[in-house]
Amino acid sequence: MTALIRLAAEDGIATLTFDRPDALNALNEAMATELHAKLTRLAHHDEIRAIVLTGAGDAFMAGGDLQAMRAAIDAKPVVRDRAIGKLVRLAQAVIEGVTRSRKPVIASINGAVAGFGLSLVAACDLAIAAQRATFTSAYGRIGTSPDGGATYTLPRVLGTRQAAQWLYLDERHTAEEALRAGLVNWVVPDDELAAATRSLLKRIGALAPDAFAQTKDLLLQAPQRSLGEHLYAEQRSFLHCAAGDDFREGIDAFFGKRAPVFGSGAR
Repeated sequence: MTALIRLAAEDGIATLTFDRPDALNALNEAMATELHAKLTRLAHHDEIRAIVLTGAGDAFMAGGDLQAMRAAIDAKPVVRDRAIGKLVRLAQAVIEGVTRSRKPVIASINGAVAGFGLSLVAACDLAIAAQRATFTSAYGRIGTSPDGGATYTLPRVLGTRQAAQWLYLDERHTAEEALRAGLVNWVVPDDELAAATRSLLKRIGALAPDAFAQTKDLLLQAPQRSLGEHLYAEQRSFLHCAAGDDFREGIDAFFGKRAPVFGSGAR
């Protein structure tokens, strides 16, 4: 079977490229299954320090595969729900894999983003976009509510009012608008995306792995806690990191006036 997600690994960086360019990299069942499986394997690969998601052709990801959903519409309700529900559940599993990853997951956005693609970008830790990239919800256009955690992540990224505008009205937003809104961290010229992504990954690769994972968890859990509860969680996390080799290396490097070289973060 032809791979729908191309995997390339170099210098501790794994790049997953969505490879259905003729379908604008729309997510079908096989692609969702493959993406989830590769994310899961990479999460447990000791030599991988960061994961990049990008698309082949002119799109990053143009949502779920509407051809597959259309084929299920006229089936009996139980068959329809089973077919469409399976794709939605697989897509949700991908989002959970991204948010639970203890390694940084970076969206390198080469082109159009819509539907589940928007949910995926919002779930990533950081996002860098080419100038030509565009962003739209597209759910309202097909008469459905969002999936992929969009109603969870977008309000956190954009704020409730702006997330409502993006999800209700299905407006198309430019890369610069996405930057101003806070959906992406950087926008670069189209022909500089690959180089800018590599430059970013050098910085990401220099992070202390366990400290990153602890910080990510604190950011995700903060809205569910009171200030007192969260301050206590920060204390426990700091002490957890302080017991590791990377903290010792960071302190030694500081006083030695050199750049730290962090390892696995293992205890």
